[in-house]
Amino acid sequence: MMSAVHFGVATADHQCEAFDPRYPDIRDEWEKLAGQTPRGQATDFWNRYQEDVRLAAGLGCTMFRISLSWARIEPEPGVFNQEALDHYRDVVRAIKEAGMEPMVTLMHYVWPLHIDLLDERFPRRFHAYAEKVAKELGRDVRWWITINEPTELVFGFLKPWWQHAYRMPPGLSADATSHEQMESCARLMRNLFRANREARRVLKEHDEDAMVGANPLILGIPTWIQNLMDYRAIGISSLEHLASHGHSVARRTAAKKALHSLLGPIPRILSFLPTVLAADWWNLGLAGKLAHFICPADCVHQMDFVGFDYYWGIRPYHLQAIHRLLDAGMGRFDLAPVWCGALERMLKRYQKLFPHLPLVIVENGSVVTADGVSRALYLEQHIQVVEQAVAKGVDVAAYVCWSITTNREWGLPTGPGTDFGLYHVDLDNDPELRRQPTPAAETYRRLIAASPTRAARPTSPGRAARPG
Repeated sequence: MMSAVHFGVATADHQCEAFDPRYPDIRDEWEKLAGQTPRGQATDFWNRYQEDVRLAAGLGCTMFRISLSWARIEPEPGVFNQEALDHYRDVVRAIKEAGMEPMVTLMHYVWPLHIDLLDERFPRRFHAYAEKVAKELGRDVRWWITINEPTELVFGFLKPWWQHAYRMPPGLSADATSHEQMESCARLMRNLFRANREARRVLKEHDEDAMVGANPLILGIPTWIQNLMDYRAIGISSLEHLASHGHSVARRTAAKKALHSLLGPIPRILSFLPTVLAADWWNLGLAGKLAHFICPADCVHQMDFVGFDYYWGIRPYHLQAIHRLLDAGMGRFDLAPVWCGALERMLKRYQKLFPHLPLVIVENGSVVTADGVSRALYLEQHIQVVEQAVAKGVDVAAYVCWSITTNREWGLPTGPGTDFGLYHVDLDNDPELRRQPTPAAETYRRLIAASPTRAARPTSPGRAARPG
């Protein structure tokens, strides 16, 4: 019997909620740097969530993913903002009343200024936050993401030699050595695994049927390269061994600069790919395949579904396009390589790695045009892969399109090359922030309506129905 797939859309707090100076998060501070575009009003989702929920329901969606602003909920250590919690409860209930399952992310790339991800106390702090959220929202939410794209957070502590600045907050001091950067990454990885464990435990205590997971960002690289990277990651036996990976990525030398000038992207590709950072380290850890100093034994298998984000990939023998995958990580999405075949490979891979867990494509989507492929065609190609996988027996619980509207794309200027929205919003020039349907919105509506695997709408406003 084929699994029933929830088709959904998503938003994220920092990218869609207007900035409130009472509750700045780490990214608000980061966006004060030169060259960053602050979120400003964003799409004003805080006040206009009902409109976006209606749009999603109109597409035929049965899932709507949001994220919570930890900075709003806990503006000071141990002090929780009931007004914010009440607001998010209203959002969740509006989603359910519209016939959709809410999927709630606890930490989507941002955190309060009083939080330090490297602090040994971070998992306990995350536990306390998750416990408060579970008490307030647990009755209305079944699907949870603990940490959005944990694999990307390392780039707030590692600066590859070809970059002039850290890609995301918080960043280390300018004189941090490659060893110090990788040591910070190791501490971060361990803390993220521990925080995920703590959040899952408390969410399951409040609802034993809660479905809790995370969504690492996965690049679509050839299988043989992925296997090699994973093999190297599995073989790491000590902190010193892990730190050695930083030398090729973070240590900037005259020779590397010269080779970069001479050979273009090849030196950075050869520097990055052999390291643990390019491996699928999050899911390898949860599968029990990493050393316990990275993923402690009691953090293994702390998941109820296999979540992942997939956007871009290259064909098996098109290695010359790997540099465009790395460029996409820097926000050059319009040139990112599009290949839906990598999504098929990932679904097969995770079915084999976690045979008893459902799979959730937590994010998939495109800017207006990437690699010459329109967003509408991109959705057709990737959803076809999902349908074919389900027909072959792969247990896919949900496919969530990023995103319902235009959003602020992490400090980048807003334009066609950074706009993932099914509904376009002119964030900089339209004071009314009108939601304008793009051709991809109608395509997504048609694909959902035609899907033989789509899940039925939840049957009860009090408790959403389980898929399948």
